Amino acid sequence: MTITVKALSLSMAKKMADAAEKSAFEKKLKIVIAIMDSHGNLKYYRRMDGNNFVSVRMAQLKALTSASIPISTKALAERNLNTPNGPYLSVPGIVLLEGGLPIITKDGQHIGSIGISGANPELDGICAQAGIDAIADEL
Repeated sequence: MTITVKALSLSMAKKMADAAEKSAFEKKLKIVIAIMDSHGNLKYYRRMDGNNFVSVRMAQLKALTSASIPISTKALAERNLNTPNGPYLSVPGIVLLEGGLPIITKDGQHIGSIGISGANPELDGICAQAGIDAIADEL
């Protein structure tokens, strides 16, 4: 049996960043975009003018969270709330704020993640989804 493993290309990452930035620009937001492969290695990074250190760090942590645990950071936060003792709060580097999304292919392979920070968590999530939507036909 042959298994075909898909990968997140640089071209895909750039398309995602372009779409997320466009979404932010339309909403007058200043975001940071971090895109990682499924192992948590930074693939692509973009920082719009006018944001701060916390956004720089948070975008990468959101991406790392969804690279490490292939669900959205929003869904992970909800899972944490519904689990006794909130176990994910004790995992170093895990972020429980909306804005991190896994990149999953149509056949279910986890190939990476996108993390957005710079606005409120809900708007970060909208910009991250715009990035995923931009490559939907390539997944």
